Parts: sequence; C-alpha cells; structure tokens
Amino acid sequence: MPLELNEHTATLSDVVTVDEVEPLVAWLRATAKPKVNLRRCNHLHTGALQALLLFQPRITSAPVDAFLATQVLPLLRGSSGVSSAESEPP
Repeated sequence: MPLELNEHTATLSDVVTVDEVEPLVAWLRATAKPKVNLRRCNHLHTGALQALLLFQPRITSAPVDAFLATQVLPLLRGSSGVSSAESEPP
C-alpha cells in the first residue's frame, strides 16, 4: 500500500501514483502539523510532490531511493527543516 495515513504521520511507500494524490491532499488539509515518512518511497507522482511542496509537512525520514534523496528531498527540506541526523537510516 503506497499511502498509509495515521493521525499525525503519513507514510509513503513504493510507487506513489496519481491515485494517492487526492487522499494525501485531503489528509494534509485536515492534519495539524503533519509529518511525512518517505523512507520506503521509490517514486513520487508530481501531483504528490506538488502537494508536499504546498502544504510543507515535516519530513521525518528521508527516502532511501537515490533520485528522491538527491533531487527531491532538497526541495522539501527547504520548507520542512529536516536535519541530516533525522534523514539517516537506522
């Protein structure tokens, strides 16, 4: 399941497609101080990326995927303030 929504944290896993964008946006709108875990995400639809850029949730775990970690995470870090210590794998 690519999108797991909990009370304060969303976990994005594997391939996040256009089908997950609407539920993600609804969750981001409804959640105070949302947090997003990208550790297991391998692909992020541009609509999901736009939602993350718009709502600026705190990124709690960086993606392991090299492209997302090097090209996408820096865009999200600018607004979320995730530290390098938080983004390293356990």
